Amino acid sequence: MVDLKEAALSENVGDAGSEKTNFSSKKGCIDAMLPQVSAEQRDRLHRKISLWLVRRGRPLTLPERDQEFRDIFEEIFKGGYTPPSYKLVVDMILSLSAEGKLKVKNAVADLMSEGILPSIGGDIWSQGGIAIFGVLLVYWLDANFKLHERLVAAIPFSSVRHTAAELESATKTACASMGIGKYEEVVCATTDEEDPDLLDTVAECIHCTVSDNASNIVSGWTCFDGHECAAHTIALTVKTFLEQQRVKKVFAKLRGMTGHFSHSVIGVKLLHECQKRSGLRESKPPQDNDTRSGWGGACKQAEWYMENRVAVQMYDYEHPTKAATAVPNVDGSVYRDHQLDVEEWLIVRESVYILKYASITIDLLQGTHYPTASLLLPMIGKLAHITHPSTALKYEGKPVQITNKEVLDARARMHAVICSRYFKNMMECKVEDFCVATVLDPRYKDFKFKGANNWLQGNLTRDKAVQWTRAAWESDWAPKKEQESCDGTPRAAQVAAPKDNRGTTVVSFLADSDDEDESDDVGPLAVEEKDELTAYLDIPSVPLSIDLQEWWRVHSTDYPSLAKMARQFLAVPATSAGVERAFSKVSSMHSDLRKNLTEGTIEHSVMASMNTVDF
Repeated sequence: MVDLKEAALSENVGDAGSEKTNFSSKKGCIDAMLPQVSAEQRDRLHRKISLWLVRRGRPLTLPERDQEFRDIFEEIFKGGYTPPSYKLVVDMILSLSAEGKLKVKNAVADLMSEGILPSIGGDIWSQGGIAIFGVLLVYWLDANFKLHERLVAAIPFSSVRHTAAELESATKTACASMGIGKYEEVVCATTDEEDPDLLDTVAECIHCTVSDNASNIVSGWTCFDGHECAAHTIALTVKTFLEQQRVKKVFAKLRGMTGHFSHSVIGVKLLHECQKRSGLRESKPPQDNDTRSGWGGACKQAEWYMENRVAVQMYDYEHPTKAATAVPNVDGSVYRDHQLDVEEWLIVRESVYILKYASITIDLLQGTHYPTASLLLPMIGKLAHITHPSTALKYEGKPVQITNKEVLDARARMHAVICSRYFKNMMECKVEDFCVATVLDPRYKDFKFKGANNWLQGNLTRDKAVQWTRAAWESDWAPKKEQESCDGTPRAAQVAAPKDNRGTTVVSFLADSDDEDESDDVGPLAVEEKDELTAYLDIPSVPLSIDLQEWWRVHSTDYPSLAKMARQFLAVPATSAGVERAFSKVSSMHSDLRKNLTEGTIEHSVMASMNTVDF
């Protein structure tokens, strides 16, 4: 690029007497054309660069040590701006983190002022001697039914044992710092005891928790109402399927072939040629842990081989020498040791027929931009139905058959585990919130979905779910009875009678009776008005294609109090997927390129990355 300043200054024209004047005036004009970075603009650039570094997982030392990075800004600003040093980047991250925490604290305060409690999720991540308690992604639905997840704390945990007591204390301390209850020692002035009392109101300020299935965090969070990650639980049922002897061997071979194509550049090139000739898109088989948190990866890998079977078999046939002499896999075997025979290809195909549903269920329940609490019961019910040996299956809209005995046995085992975990042994206290959320979802409120009558061995029916919903409604959300009007007449007496007979009560019926003898003594008769929950339950269920959040946003004026209750229960996440995504940010910041980072810097980096967006 031509240096504009230097080129312009070289174009001096005019007589010798005016050279100095021309040079001076032209230099001033060119300087005015160049970007002038004020202190405010410089700070904004520092902020943008720092935020980009943490969001993209780049080394925090990059602006200071990467000369090519610095050259870009030198070319743009001609010395008017210098990228921040490592120290400035860290200072910016601390500032961004503080801003993010304040935003979350204010948002939680606004939420709780409406009488709505947040839900939280948490898990532990460790790598290379650094451990982070990725606790406290806080979840809520705002007044427009937009779902939010924000990080409350990414707590360093390397020097402390991950005991249940430590996890409980860390959780409550972090929550209290955000205004979610109080957790502090207080000295009682009315007693002579020197030991302070512990003021602990955190649990009563949290609606529900979701965690990984690890025993330490499950035990540490017994003080809260909550449940374990549904995606992890479903993955354990999938594991039961994959542990069937012959199925296990076949999926091990798939991993072996995937390892070959991951390490052999020539192998991938030849595979792409086979795909092109077979009319397939060029691609490589995914690792079985390529998905978020690795759940559902085995199915996605098997599905790839099912779709690319012709190309893979063509590769086997046309390149036997290459396949036989390929770079050994981790276990010392070569590609040819993992080639599938006809029956094994059948196992792959028929396994996908079953596992596809589990994979879809896991993916949908891991969503964090839409409510998942009301999806759990319908989806688990559908999964139990699909795995039942007598259920007819479809794949991509076409009927399919399961004929391989190994797959049939694996399917039956998976069905038994699903029923055991969810239909038989799941405690009522853990399924209650999901039942209420399902009732508050107009798509599923009639409980007309697969498996609806199988929960808790048939003891959980729609009537039981509605009973739980009404108990919560009347306890916490139903408007209080209105006060008498100024003339002493109850306000209820001034309410017009409903236009249809569904709202007719005994009192209103007697008002129209022919019993004249008692009519003078009856006085003003109150007409009972249906409460919001009853009115909501009376409307028909809406189609499954309806957007739940948009439906509630539109109808929140029809059911203002019930809408707040819906915001409370529908915000509960079915999985800890949000925490897992936070961990992906942590791991990207923890590498050999950033050995000088401390746990605290990682914590603030994650906070800055996740919480500095507009609400």
